[in-house]
Amino acid sequence: MPEFANRNSAKEIRPASIYVALVLFSATSILFFFCLYVILPLLKEAGVSWFLSYNIVLVLPMALLLIAAFIGYRAEGLPYSWPLIRQRFRLQPMKASAWLWAVALSIFMYGGKFSIMIAFAFGICAGVVEGRNNQRDLWGSVSGLTFFLIISWGIWQTEPFLGGIILHSKPGSLLEFMQHFGPTDFMGIPLSGQWWLIVYYIIILLVFNIAGEELWWRGYILPRQELANGNMAWLIHGLMWAAFHLFLQSTLYDLVRMVPTSCALAYVAQRSGNTWPGIIGHTFGNSPLLLQIIRGVLL
Repeated sequence: MPEFANRNSAKEIRPASIYVALVLFSATSILFFFCLYVILPLLKEAGVSWFLSYNIVLVLPMALLLIAAFIGYRAEGLPYSWPLIRQRFRLQPMKASAWLWAVALSIFMYGGKFSIMIAFAFGICAGVVEGRNNQRDLWGSVSGLTFFLIISWGIWQTEPFLGGIILHSKPGSLLEFMQHFGPTDFMGIPLSGQWWLIVYYIIILLVFNIAGEELWWRGYILPRQELANGNMAWLIHGLMWAAFHLFLQSTLYDLVRMVPTSCALAYVAQRSGNTWPGIIGHTFGNSPLLLQIIRGVLL
């Protein structure tokens, strides 16, 4: 794969070594563990509604990620100015290649029977646009993308072997909590005809889930990792981001199956030097729940 350009200002951004990154990823994961494994059972025992519990144990932590991203930004001595915010979080205008990578990533993260082949086609198109004046970079992109997708397919075939390896058990309150994401109700509220729930969840999805995670992980932390780890930053970041989700991963397969999409998201963000493709891809990857809520409202 081609060399990544250094798009970060070493004067303003502090490098994040593997150890620093481990602390940041672990602390964030522990926050969600605490909310779902400690706070949620207490809320259930106290008779708090599922809807209010959802806002406390999931929406609030996601909001804290968004806040943390801006605290980290401010800690670097940068003023709250939109041009500087856009530059630091790499919210740059999208070039043609970035749009193609965003489409490839969206399809890959959404999944489906032919997602690998379609994502591969769009990834090749992105590589052609980027490497049209450099055949060596183009063939490096093709071979690297082919190898990555083959490895991804292989990882997704390991469920019979890894699905039975238990990492931890989920409390009963969390299992019950997970049953209230549709198709007939959302957090105890019947979905049929409740149009406001669609608007509510779109806001939660885009502002807290996607913006919170992308600005924190790919906007704030990944550029710091690039300064410390160079071309391998995306791989280290992707592996750590997959492991961050351990609070929802009860088996070893649950963990490893997220590695391909997590690494792909980090790779596209680093390669393009732009956070927008990740925002778009992550939105599509998390859209099945929104579609399920929409279907429930329409019933």
